[in-house]
Amino acid sequence: MIRTQAWLDSHGLKLAAEKTELILLTKKHIPLEVSMKLTGITLKTQRVIKYLGVRLDPRLTYWAQMQHAAAKAAKATAYLSRLMANIGGPTQSKRKLLMSTTLNILLYGAEIWADTLQKNNRCKILSRAHRTAALRVASAYRTVSGEAILVISGTVPIDLLAAERKKM
Repeated sequence: MIRTQAWLDSHGLKLAAEKTELILLTKKHIPLEVSMKLTGITLKTQRVIKYLGVRLDPRLTYWAQMQHAAAKAAKATAYLSRLMANIGGPTQSKRKLLMSTTLNILLYGAEIWADTLQKNNRCKILSRAHRTAALRVASAYRTVSGEAILVISGTVPIDLLAAERKKM
């Protein structure tokens, strides 16, 4: 931080400490709670920070991003589902719009964190929100299995969609 402050001073720049967030990104098993002093202000490391809409954690597991995306997609699906009756209601194309909205929320930044979905528990949290949206698209009961509802609604599993986005 001393070198950073010296560089800023030599270029006539100032750091806005109230807007500055500090996170230590490492895969090593070291303490992640660190304090750094900068021009009389002490900055403490954060557990999670948001950078360009993606939540980063110190170990780069993207668990916070997945939890946030799943909660946000579930909320959006619930709001949009209230507009559409399960029996009758809007056409299939309007229901597909619901699915695309949910998928865009779930897959934001997937190019970065798609590899972390290889662990089953991480994929499960996103699949729950994806399944709910698929149930609304197909106008099905909640007792239909996750794999069956994805086939009926004509959508691809979330882990495969994330891998596809990463490849593109």
